Amino acid sequence: MTRTAGDLFRKMFGRSVVLAAVAAAGVAHAQPARGPFAGYAGAWVGSGAVSMTNGSVERLRCSARYQVQDGGVGLLQNLDCASDNTRFDLRTQVEAQGDQFTGRWFEATRNAQGEIAGRIGGGRIEGSVTGPGFTATFTIHERGGRQQVMIRAQGGDVSTITAQLARAR
Repeated sequence: MTRTAGDLFRKMFGRSVVLAAVAAAGVAHAQPARGPFAGYAGAWVGSGAVSMTNGSVERLRCSARYQVQDGGVGLLQNLDCASDNTRFDLRTQVEAQGDQFTGRWFEATRNAQGEIAGRIGGGRIEGSVTGPGFTATFTIHERGGRQQVMIRAQGGDVSTITAQLARAR
């Protein structure tokens, strides 16, 4: 059986492409996200409660989706919670520098937005959000695939939001 130069070229070129693809995949898997938000990536679901400023308390159903960016330094969060009478659609985009982070937030159902800042470390994110006529402090404690979320607000119709979330399967 005779091989032409073209046959040898195609065989060698084909192997080179396969080896390059395997090497690239290995590099992508060898460099996992290491920034402070790396452990939050994915979908989370759970329940909680909302306390309104008028004194009423309602049970909440919540889901969250975290998209980690820039090797774990950036984070996009979508937190959606609903009761029988109210709904929250919170979007945040933050970037960490060391154990500090800053960014923007937007709550779609109330058309509210503003700045967000805080600290992250040891499985805990804590900080504050501000906007026109609204401020809140928050804590997200993550441990073992579970999160506890606490938001305390001033201004607006909501006083406190608490939620317990677990990684969605």
